[in-house]
Amino acid sequence: MAVNATSVVRRALQETGIGLVASCGAAAYDACAPEPLQCTVLLPGARGVVVAGSAGPALWRGFLARMKERPELQDSADPYDEFVASLLARADQALEEAAVRFTRFEAAFGAPVRADFVALARLVGLGSPGPFGLLIHPEHGPWWALRGAWIVDAAVDEPLDPARPCAGCAAPCVGGWQNAGGIGQATAEVRARCVVGQQSRYDDDQVSYHYARAATQIKTA
Repeated sequence: MAVNATSVVRRALQETGIGLVASCGAAAYDACAPEPLQCTVLLPGARGVVVAGSAGPALWRGFLARMKERPELQDSADPYDEFVASLLARADQALEEAAVRFTRFEAAFGAPVRADFVALARLVGLGSPGPFGLLIHPEHGPWWALRGAWIVDAAVDEPLDPARPCAGCAAPCVGGWQNAGGIGQATAEVRARCVVGQQSRYDDDQVSYHYARAATQIKTA
């Protein structure tokens, strides 16, 4: 039976908190990607791209549990990104065991290659544009994030065709569509006013961590 890389990654990431997995063909990806990041450059013969993300507080709670088990990890430069990378490595191992060649991108702040994960998420159908610069997931609303992507030389699933929850919405999150803007509007308060996905809202300490971290990155960029 032919290997399906989307299924391989999805199975490898079960129970990790990185449960959103979708994919698209290599041609669709290359049509949007800058030449240095195209499949034809990074992995000749590639057949598709698999994208993975997390939603809700599960990943964060797993991180806290890991820190409790191994408090020495708090001394690392970025323990959260290192924790996420350790989970993505499970998919790497699974792909290797399935004899699938791949190149991986990470969505971490310090990733050596800065792939456009917003574009990737739209290509595979994980979200659609909202009024405050974030992609809105049909189930989880704004309470999700991209974590990793793999260019692979195996078959992948077709992109998802999700509902577009912002279509027809009055946009109470930003006080109406006339106030729609970019990512700078995506405060915790605005996300909390989204009418979609509030059951997936991040824990309070997770919200504080991510926004403090983002502010630090902006200051040091």
